[in-house]
Amino acid sequence: MSSCVEKKVDVRRRIYSLLGRIKESDVVKHFQVEGISRSTIYRTIQRFKSGLPCDDKPRKGRPTKLKKKQQRKLKKLAENRVGISQRTLASKFTVSKTCIQENLKKLGLKHYKRQRAPKYSEKQMEQIPIKCRKLRREIMDSETFIIVDDEKYFTFSGVNMPGNAGFYSSDKETAPPDVKYKSKQKFEPKILVWLALSSKGISAPYIGTTNGPAVDARVYIGKCLPKLIKFINEHHIDDKYIFWPDLASSHYAKKTTDWLSEQKVPFVPKHVNPPNVPKARPIEDFWGILAQQVYSGGWTAMNQEQLINRIKTQLKKVDLNVVQTMMKGVRRKLRKIEDKGPFSIL
Repeated sequence: MSSCVEKKVDVRRRIYSLLGRIKESDVVKHFQVEGISRSTIYRTIQRFKSGLPCDDKPRKGRPTKLKKKQQRKLKKLAENRVGISQRTLASKFTVSKTCIQENLKKLGLKHYKRQRAPKYSEKQMEQIPIKCRKLRREIMDSETFIIVDDEKYFTFSGVNMPGNAGFYSSDKETAPPDVKYKSKQKFEPKILVWLALSSKGISAPYIGTTNGPAVDARVYIGKCLPKLIKFINEHHIDDKYIFWPDLASSHYAKKTTDWLSEQKVPFVPKHVNPPNVPKARPIEDFWGILAQQVYSGGWTAMNQEQLINRIKTQLKKVDLNVVQTMMKGVRRKLRKIEDKGPFSIL
């Protein structure tokens, strides 16, 4: 018998010895002084009233193995199911959690974390491979430089960054509130950052504020696209290139497409542009790299000027070799989507 079990049985015996000799309330007070919880004392009193002995009944234990039929049932219950826990399965088979763990291993079932992915409609699932094929074969040949652009909002604090999710402490209770808690304003101020990139580099960014939830055509044409033209003139003036915006309304507004045509910038037509394929556009991964650098070490801005300066500083530190590698893989990703669908590149 383990020392823990012996201690539990000894407490029961002592409680049993006083019951019937003094009031129950006095028994409770007596053992509470020793630091024994009220729930334990009352549970023991109830056990005494039920006529149960101090010692536990001998236990049969739980089986350490599952039969072949049970293993087949376990596989059916666990494989490709969401929200199944080993504890729940152990209860269902009346075995230990360790037994379930070992049998899942024998069955070749591993636990994976669910990935975040765009929500696709049936129509999009049909259109995306077709448009990616047309985009790759007819517009983006191996000699064409691909230029993508996008905008992202940065807030004063990076509370949702994975690298800032936890902290070390010898005593959690005494940790400072700004370390212990992820504080977030309901309407936190934010800064808009726009830029373009290709396998030859990164454009000068536009950094500012917006009045609405998205960039409108006026801001896009007046503030962002002139920087795109400058980037093209500096890096692609003698190249064959194609500009690939996403399907945001401001990117394909009539004013925008007319402006691009006037500037003689070849761009992906809207009817060819595949919807909802952020992972095919390397700039989405670029934002993740930049945000990680901006908010590294739990960094937080006190005002807009601090945040803007931080973004500019970290942009200069981005490894251009990484950007070039990402951009050179665009056609390969499009080909993979053609063959296996949009989930294949997540």
